[in-house]
Amino acid sequence: MSVLIVLVLIASVVAFFLLRSGENLRFGTPSDPHRVVMAAIGIVGVKRRWEIMAQSDHSAHFSYHRRPKIPVAIILLLCFLIPGIVYVLLAGKRESLVVNSDAGTAGMTVVQITSNGFRGKAAGRALQRQVSVPAGALGAGGTPVLTG
Repeated sequence: MSVLIVLVLIASVVAFFLLRSGENLRFGTPSDPHRVVMAAIGIVGVKRRWEIMAQSDHSAHFSYHRRPKIPVAIILLLCFLIPGIVYVLLAGKRESLVVNSDAGTAGMTVVQITSNGFRGKAAGRALQRQVSVPAGALGAGGTPVLTG
């Protein structure tokens, strides 16, 4: 039984660090930087309910803050100590997401998205799917259509 508790504790610590790790995405798009920022505000700020901390024509900074639900935390802590601790650590958190764009050469805009948690990773990847182009698409004549 004590071996099981130790394994659950180790798995909880590993999950904690994997979910808290950030990510840097970099991709190109034919859209201008202002359109990329507007798409980021639409996708991240509105659909995913992140708070917009700062915005310019070439960048946007978002913040997400969520506290653990108190009744769930109390029940988990009273009944299952380790899952309760993991819930309190992972459910209540602050994350940030930064979107920077730079109009590069040959009509391409380079976009860099930096996040510090799993919600930011998902939001950044959703933005990437929306505005990026597959490799070689511009040479073949294909361009993305921004949909909202």
